[in-house]
Amino acid sequence: MNKRFFSFLLIICCFIPVAVYAQETNEIKAVITNIVSEETLDNNQVTIFEARDFAGNSYKVDTQEGYTQGYNFRLEEGTEVVLQVLTNTDGTQTIFLADVVRTHVLFWMLLLFALVTIAVGLRRGAFALVGLALTLLVLFAWIMPQIIAGSDPVLMVVLGGSVIMLVNMHLVHGFTRKTFVAFISIVIGLFVVWGVAYLFSYFTQLTGLAGEDSALLYLRMGDVIVPKGILLAGIILGALGVFDDVAVTQQEAVSELIEANKDLSSKELYARAMRIGRHHIASAVNTLVLAYAGAAFPLFLLFYASGTVDWVRFLNTEIVAEEIVRTLAGTTALLLLVPISTWFAVLVQKR
Repeated sequence: MNKRFFSFLLIICCFIPVAVYAQETNEIKAVITNIVSEETLDNNQVTIFEARDFAGNSYKVDTQEGYTQGYNFRLEEGTEVVLQVLTNTDGTQTIFLADVVRTHVLFWMLLLFALVTIAVGLRRGAFALVGLALTLLVLFAWIMPQIIAGSDPVLMVVLGGSVIMLVNMHLVHGFTRKTFVAFISIVIGLFVVWGVAYLFSYFTQLTGLAGEDSALLYLRMGDVIVPKGILLAGIILGALGVFDDVAVTQQEAVSELIEANKDLSSKELYARAMRIGRHHIASAVNTLVLAYAGAAFPLFLLFYASGTVDWVRFLNTEIVAEEIVRTLAGTTALLLLVPISTWFAVLVQKR
């Protein structure tokens, strides 16, 4: 309860100064035309520069005003920036540096990624890019709007994830019986991770409001957003990508074993495919743990920076427990998916 209160308090405190100080907030894009001065104060670079927006209006900005410590952007002539213009109650304006424009760089990075994917993956790489576009389309054009409209977030992620996997898997791996069986295994895996995540979060009594972003979302849309449902949906969505890898790999392993020796019994075929799957499990588990640890890395460093390491208190903190549950639920479902997908592969392909 205290954590929720302080999260809401932090969010409200962030908005109070803006609400009191200004009546209207406007963000504009501008280009730096002149660097007036640069100096370093308390290991933080302070820059005064002049900029002009695309309508021809000129602005003079001092980054010391509203410039968060540590945000040392590389500011030079020609740099595109985002300025925040606050219109005060007396009609005057206060101008802050809000951000730099990085969309151009992101575009070139995306283009490089696409070229490398096609150069290495050839036709399958091109199909993978089409599948990625579909994934983003389903996620941003259907799943998220449905959740915002009040639909159950877990159900939307399960249905949307099933659609994504149905199209992507057949698009990338071909319209074959093996691909369809792998897809069925993934659908079962979605319900497995749903059940495991629900049980883990139930027994650990997670609220889904550990992070400031979750608290802000609930504060803004509390009438339609269920924090625990958002937490479960995020766990399911995070595990979905690894499910594809495991299910397809096990299908291919069974197929290759049959090609090598058609006289293998179903029992022996299952045992050999599971030996391959166990090697895959070991690497996949490590991958998931590192991925979730990387996401929570600043939190871990902040804990160690406090100077005292009370592991019991640390693990009991909800934001840490949430990451642990996220990791364990996804990994447990992944472990269970290996025998499930292997059994389906042997059942169908052996026949």
